[in-house]
Amino acid sequence: MSSFQTTPGPLKRTKCNRLSPRSGTIYIMAMGTSLIVVCLAIAGLQAVRLQRRINDESSQSANAEKLAQAGIEFAQHRILTDANWRSFFTHGVPVTRNTTGGSFSVTLTDPKDGVIANQSTDPAVVTCTGTFGSASQKLTAYLEPQNQLFASCRSALYAPTSIAFNGCTITSNQWAYCDNQISNTANPDVNMNCLASNLIGNPNGFKQRKVQGGVWPMDKLDLVTSSGTYVGKYYIDNSVVINAIDLPTGGTEMIKNGHFDTNTANWSGVNCTLSRDTVQKRAGVASCRVSAQGFLSTPVQDITEHMIKGRRYNVSLWIRTTEDQDISPIIALQGSGSVLPVMKSGPVVVALSGEWTQISFNTDVTWTGTLTKAEFMISSERNSEYHFDSVSIMDAERQPGTRYIENVVLGSGNNPYGMKTVSSNGIYSINAGTEKLLIRDCRINGTLVMQSANKVELRSALLWEPSGRNFPALIANAPIDDLTTKTALSEVTIGINTNPASTPYQGVSDTDATDSQSSQIMGAIVSTGNILLDGVSTLSGPVYSGSTISVTSDNLNIDFQSDMILNPPPGFFAATPKMRLITSSVQTVP
Repeated sequence: MSSFQTTPGPLKRTKCNRLSPRSGTIYIMAMGTSLIVVCLAIAGLQAVRLQRRINDESSQSANAEKLAQAGIEFAQHRILTDANWRSFFTHGVPVTRNTTGGSFSVTLTDPKDGVIANQSTDPAVVTCTGTFGSASQKLTAYLEPQNQLFASCRSALYAPTSIAFNGCTITSNQWAYCDNQISNTANPDVNMNCLASNLIGNPNGFKQRKVQGGVWPMDKLDLVTSSGTYVGKYYIDNSVVINAIDLPTGGTEMIKNGHFDTNTANWSGVNCTLSRDTVQKRAGVASCRVSAQGFLSTPVQDITEHMIKGRRYNVSLWIRTTEDQDISPIIALQGSGSVLPVMKSGPVVVALSGEWTQISFNTDVTWTGTLTKAEFMISSERNSEYHFDSVSIMDAERQPGTRYIENVVLGSGNNPYGMKTVSSNGIYSINAGTEKLLIRDCRINGTLVMQSANKVELRSALLWEPSGRNFPALIANAPIDDLTTKTALSEVTIGINTNPASTPYQGVSDTDATDSQSSQIMGAIVSTGNILLDGVSTLSGPVYSGSTISVTSDNLNIDFQSDMILNPPPGFFAATPKMRLITSSVQTVP
């Protein structure tokens, strides 16, 4: 038997499949990336939702603010269109209005007295809350009463019947307006816009814009003097009255007690004795006896208040001496600019003993600086006794029937007339009756109201500026003639100080009499009758007539002040003011 023996062969390796470590890492990375993408997607969706929510809230807030603004506009519209708006709104009580998707409420309060309805001149605070969705916005604004200048007063010239430009040269930055007719004749230069129902004359005379035809309804001044809304009423009610009798006039005697009817008052003796004598008299019941004369003796009367520089005066008196001697009347004028007075002597007349002799002469007075004293005196050759009687000094230029305001400063710091009561606001009213009022060569710092006069005439140089903001210069229930000159108001010429400490000019005062100011009238000129413009002083206007305006000046400039539109003076706006929203006051509040 044979045996079988296996011979071992070489050992073989068997191949086995295993996972690679890299495959797990990649898987994990893929899964992480997917998770991040999912998170980002979810975050994106959340961001979109959040943004949508923010947008919705922002939109609602914007809409709420618009509704709050609409509330302010609602209040403005109601105030503008409803004359009884102060009764519609109640202090602190909201008025609500609904709109598509929202609403607004408007609340008005009166910060002055807590009552909206009682005063048309009270301001108001409007608070508006706008609501849209879940959002609300609140705005507040301040409304103040705004006086509106009458439309007709926004013209440099206004007249209802006619405005006539006759051979004149006029320049203005504002319109000439007439309800009826504007005409030009004799080749005028009208350098201003003109508006009227009818324009007649040479078209070339109108150098600027001209509009005619149609009717333009415009609010006008009340020129009825008995009316409660008369343009001059406020100024009359707040004025100091100057009686016409207190204003100088022609034919007025400047010497006081010139006939010695009862005593020797207003006279004094220098180195002599004065006494009343009823035996020796030229006229009347007595004369004045001059006795006990010494060196340079003379009777004296102070006439300072009557003197006007450059003016001519008529002087007259009667003398009776006890011996023949030379007699000469004298006006002595002491000015602040000189040491010695200016002596204006009359003729030397030989007075015969025991006879009444008349001495009369005319003289023009002058001085240097401002007048400090003016005196009437009598120079005699001898020291013997004499009598004088019927002494008279009169202004040679002033006319009877005319009252004068001249060579003075009149206004908020000065009143040289009557009791000299000063109006702190510079407003004075005058009733001249049937007499004429002539104003010339003076400075007026205020407003004059002529309640009656035959005419108001403006002449020579005038420096006239009201003391109240945009107050009128002159309101007259009478015709007005402007005959002023371009010549400056010179203190040297008129002999007074026009800017004393009591009445500075543009904040400056002094004590000299050397200044010179341009002739101008600032402030409105108003007449219930006709107005003639033949002067050349610069005006600010408006020039307002109740009838007609005639312009004949060869060089007139009217520089209309726009501030008058924004801040009209009393009498030049309606009794109920408009309410104006102060735009800078609109603000958001919590």
